[in-house]
Amino acid sequence: MENKEEVVESNESRKNMMSKLIEIKDLIDLLGYVDERSIETWCKKNKVPLIHIGKKTYTLNSFIDMFINQKLEQFIKANYKNPDEILKAINNDDKTNLSKLINAPLDKDSSIKFKVKKNSKAADDFIKKLKAA
Repeated sequence: MENKEEVVESNESRKNMMSKLIEIKDLIDLLGYVDERSIETWCKKNKVPLIHIGKKTYTLNSFIDMFINQKLEQFIKANYKNPDEILKAINNDDKTNLSKLINAPLDKDSSIKFKVKKNSKAADDFIKKLKAA
């Protein structure tokens, strides 16, 4: 028979492990899917393991976090001249530095895609009124 300390330790261990899991229904909402089969296909394609426990299916939060970080890193490296500094600011949660870095010049390929359109005279007048207020 287990003593109380072992039971409490076992419960804490179980709670700790459950906090590392995300239920597939929550993942459906997170990724915008409707059907559970689509999420299962997405997980297989992206090498995210699925864990079936009883009638519920889970995956580890850390795999989802790694996937999101990889996509973010790919985007930043493809669109900014200073990706290492931006990623460091994101990891350090340095919002002030991040906002300065994001306003840094984009690569030529990106700047071609997002040409700045000239505002109409009415829009310029409206912006001037807002700034004056």
